[in-house]
Amino acid sequence: MKRFIIILTALFLLSGQSYSREIADSAEVYLITCAPGNESYSIYGHTALRVVIREHNIDVVYNWGIFDFSTPNFVLRFAKGRLDYMLGAYSYDRFVNEYRSEERAVWSQKINLTAAEKERLFVLINENLKPENIKYRYDFFFDNCATRVRDILVASATDTIIFPEKERKDRASFRQLIDPHQKVLPWLDFGADMLLGLQADRKATTADEMFLPIFLKENMSSSQIVHDGVTEPLLEEAVIVADFPGISMKGIRVWIPQFVLYAVLLFVLLVTFVLGIPFLVRFLDIILFIIYSVIAILLIFTNFWSEHDALHFNLVLLGINPILPVLLFYILVQRKAVALNRIALTVSLLWIPASLIAGQGINPALIPLVLIIMVRIFRHCEFGKTL
Repeated sequence: MKRFIIILTALFLLSGQSYSREIADSAEVYLITCAPGNESYSIYGHTALRVVIREHNIDVVYNWGIFDFSTPNFVLRFAKGRLDYMLGAYSYDRFVNEYRSEERAVWSQKINLTAAEKERLFVLINENLKPENIKYRYDFFFDNCATRVRDILVASATDTIIFPEKERKDRASFRQLIDPHQKVLPWLDFGADMLLGLQADRKATTADEMFLPIFLKENMSSSQIVHDGVTEPLLEEAVIVADFPGISMKGIRVWIPQFVLYAVLLFVLLVTFVLGIPFLVRFLDIILFIIYSVIAILLIFTNFWSEHDALHFNLVLLGINPILPVLLFYILVQRKAVALNRIALTVSLLWIPASLIAGQGINPALIPLVLIIMVRIFRHCEFGKTL
C-alpha cells in the first residue's frame, strides 16, 4: 500500500541480538497511519511502525508495504498471487516527508507496551529483517502492510490484546469495506468487483477489518491490552503529524463505467434489432466476442489458477462464461452454433439469481456488461426456428 520503492536498507535496532531492559524501557513505539491517496497504489492508505530510542539517536520506521516494481513478470506474478512484498527500514523524517509531498495526512499513536513487550517486539522485527525472512507472500485481505503490524503487536504482547467485537449483523463484508476507498477511481472499482469472488463477500471480524490501515487505527484505538491482570488502552490518542484534507469526491464521476456500458448496450440493441446491417453485425460480433472471450479467459484464470483466495468462486464467470471463446471460433469461421448459443445464454441467465442466492455483491456496471453479450448470444439462438 506504500508507494512502490525498492528496499533501501535493513536497519537493525541495535547491533547484536540481545537488548537490555533499560534500552527497551526507554524506547517508544508508535503506530503510524497514513491517509489514502488518489493513485491506484495509495487509495487504501498505509500503516507502519515507528521505533524511537533517543539516547541512541534511533528514529526508524518499519514498513511492510514495499515491493520492487521491476520484478520480472510483475503483472503475471501479481495476478497469480505470487508477488513478494518486503520489510524496509528507514528514517522517520524521510517517511513523513514523502507523505507531506503527496499531501496525505499522517497520524501517530504511541503504543502501550511494557519493556518486556518492546524487547520481544525488537526481536521479532530483527527476525523479520533477516535476508531469509525479509520477503513475504502478499495477500491483499489477509497478509499486507497493516495485518503484519497487527500480528507482530499481538505476538509481542506478554498477555492479551483485546479487540472490540461487533455483532454479526453490524459487520461489513470485505467488498463493502474496500468499496468507499475505490470510488475515487471508478474503473478500478468496477474492475475489482468484476474479479473478486465470494470470499470478498464474507463478513469481516474486527481483526479481519484491520487489513485496511484506517480500520487498523480505529480498531486498535478501541482495543485493550492486559498488563499484570490490569486492562489498559493499547494506544494513546492520535497525534496529527501531517495535516491535509481527505480525498474529495467532488468532480469524480463514479457513474462513468455504468454510463459507458449502458451506452454500448444501447448501440448493440440498435444494431441487433433495428439496423441489422450484415457487415456491421458481423464486425460487431467479432469485436465483442474477442473482448468477452478475453474476459472469460481472465475469469477462468483468476478463479482456478490465482493463489489469491479472494478471486475464487467468482459467479461473474456465469455471466461471461467459458463457452464464449468457443462461440468466437464459430463466428470467425462463419458457422452456426445454435445449440451452443442457447446453452451459453442459459448459463448467463443464471448469473444474477445465483449471485443473489450466494450473496455475491454485484457492481451496477456489471449488469450492462453482461447484457451486451447476452443480446448477441440471444440473436444467435434463433428462437422460433428448429435446430
